Amino acid sequence: MTLLFTSLGARLALAAGWVARIQIFPLAMGGALTALGGWLVATLVFGRIYCSSVCPMGTLQDIFAHIPRSRRQWRRRHPYRFAEANNKLRYFVVLTVAVCGIGSLAAVPTLLDPYSAFGRICSTLLLPLVELAGGKEVVFTSAIAFLTASATLLAVAAASWRNGRIICNTVCPVGSALSIPARWSLFHFDIDTDRCVNCRACEHACKSRCISMADHVVDSSRCVVCFNCVDACNEGAIRYTTRRKRLSIPMLQRVSTEVGTAANASAPRPTLPAVKKGCGDAPVRIDRRRFLATGLLVAAAPALSAIADTASRLESPGNGSRKLKPLHPVAPPGRHSMADFLDRCTGCGLCVAHCPTRVLRPSAGEFGWLHPLRPVMDYDRGACAFDCTLCTDLCPTKALTPLTPDEKHIFIIGHARVEAANCIGCGLCMENCPKQTIRLKRRPAAVDSGSRSEFIAVVDTGGCIGCGACQHICPATPCKAIIVDGII
Repeated sequence: MTLLFTSLGARLALAAGWVARIQIFPLAMGGALTALGGWLVATLVFGRIYCSSVCPMGTLQDIFAHIPRSRRQWRRRHPYRFAEANNKLRYFVVLTVAVCGIGSLAAVPTLLDPYSAFGRICSTLLLPLVELAGGKEVVFTSAIAFLTASATLLAVAAASWRNGRIICNTVCPVGSALSIPARWSLFHFDIDTDRCVNCRACEHACKSRCISMADHVVDSSRCVVCFNCVDACNEGAIRYTTRRKRLSIPMLQRVSTEVGTAANASAPRPTLPAVKKGCGDAPVRIDRRRFLATGLLVAAAPALSAIADTASRLESPGNGSRKLKPLHPVAPPGRHSMADFLDRCTGCGLCVAHCPTRVLRPSAGEFGWLHPLRPVMDYDRGACAFDCTLCTDLCPTKALTPLTPDEKHIFIIGHARVEAANCIGCGLCMENCPKQTIRLKRRPAAVDSGSRSEFIAVVDTGGCIGCGACQHICPATPCKAIIVDGII
């Protein structure tokens, strides 16, 4: 997976693309029910082998968990211990992600999907280092992508350093979803109590913290089938099997906790510390006027943002030029519709990492804050190569449909628009347009040319596909004279 996101050759990326296409979350977003059924059957038979062998974020957690435990002193001071399953939290996460996915609120699934989170770490943090080592020009994607990837990496490192696979069993929607069928998996870990000497070596080695030595039971819903417990047991008391061990001498039986000795009954009960005021014991009063004012500000935020965007587009920076902004963001080619693209894309950054012209970058609010980190065309960085279809071939969620070069030549992702006041009539946009849809004509007499050329560029929108070659090459200063508007 790391090689897929950081390889500098397109051929190698295409050959390794199958690794992304077998990840569970992209399969779910792409509607691949057959493949999802295969993972369900595999989990019912073998347990959560996806989490131990296929999920890249699981392996990353193992790396961070192994670093401190490579020292014997750390293992002795901080052994893993059994912890009760936080079922309320993890199933709440699964339900929230499912509801957000159905309701097109993609911000939550984008941030919690383990595949996409690992992809952003590789494409945003690791790929620039690979490019630097390879002598290539280093181009950072965006500030919001860098901050998101850095925060994710730090959170995973901090949680795994002492608590192992706690992310898999609390906040990961894929791991929590797989825990449901894993409860009844055919193969599971079973403790032979006739051989067990209660040394707790298996419990201290279990990074999922799912082995309860009080009951000699392994919680299959949280077990990630790593076999660390088998390696740690010197008595051969724990096995990966389809059977349940029965005691040859049934000595271990449950004892009711209500039964106590006379000494325990006569012992005074400990008193609980007094609860301080203001710690959740009383309802918090909210001022009605403040509540209504806050609601009005939140409701008016989109309108204020639209007014600010319109004002910035009409703003004149000087010299008669007008600052241009696209009316709508430009999405990559191959999408069925904008709504389908935003719903299926998980913002993994695979297309961004392998875009040869670096025109793609993670969005920073262009598609709205409910759809963060989706790839967007930035024609100030580059232009979409006319014959390139790499992003459509690599997309694992079917947010982008694979295109042939001939289909790419006619696929419309936007339309170019010329601002006559900015145009200097150089003709570079006309020379670089692969569809030959731009021509020069005399500037209308009603338009004040000032020191500009008497010619201006005109775009035939009927043939324009929005590749951005014109916007990227435009030398007009201080503001470009041509911009590409996306299609909703």
